[in-house]
Amino acid sequence: MKYVVLVLVFFCKCGLADAFCSLRDPVSQINTLFPSHERHLSLVKKIDNQTRQIVQRKLPNNELHFGELGQHTLYVVSENSKVVGYVHVRSEQSHWGLVEIVWAIDIEYKIIDFVFQRCRSPEKDKLINSNFKSAIVGKSFEQLKLYLDKDGRNGNQQLYDQINIRTDLVNVVLRCALKTLLLTEVVWQAELNSLYE
Repeated sequence: MKYVVLVLVFFCKCGLADAFCSLRDPVSQINTLFPSHERHLSLVKKIDNQTRQIVQRKLPNNELHFGELGQHTLYVVSENSKVVGYVHVRSEQSHWGLVEIVWAIDIEYKIIDFVFQRCRSPEKDKLINSNFKSAIVGKSFEQLKLYLDKDGRNGNQQLYDQINIRTDLVNVVLRCALKTLLLTEVVWQAELNSLYE
C-alpha cells in the first residue's frame, strides 16, 4: 500500500509541473499578443537535463527546477504566410507562489510583449502601470542580461532607475524573460530555422 501511495504522489506532482507551463487558452492568448495573426502551429519539445545545464552555464544562479523539465510547447505565429513570432508560457517561483507569464517573442528572439496568465502578487498592478514593459520590450537575451545585478538574480540600479519602481515582482519577471528567451533559442532553434529554408 505504501508503494501505491508513493506512485500516486509522484504522478500528481508531475501532472502539476506540466500544467504550470501550459498555455490555458492558446487561441485567446495568441489573439491578444498577435491581434492580426492568421494562424499558428505548435512545436512540442522536451526540456531535459542537458538543457538545464546550458541554462546553468549561460544564466548562473537561475537554474531550472526539476519540475520544469519535460514536454513544453512553443507556438509559432504567422501573418500573411510569414512567421512573425513565437508564444511561450513559463512559470517562475515567487513569494506568492508560481507566476505564469505568456511571452510574445519576435523571430530575432526579442521580447514583443507579455501578459500574466497567473499572478497572485499584490505588486502586479503596480508593475503593469510602471515603465517596466517598455524597458524590456525589444530586448534580446544579452540586452536583458545587462539589467541583472552581480548576484545574477535581481535587477540592478540601472533597471530600477529606468522603471521608477522597486518590487520583487520585477526580479521574477526579469528572470522569467531571460529563461524564456534562452530556452526558446536553445530548445527550438533547429525547428525554427527549418521554417525559413
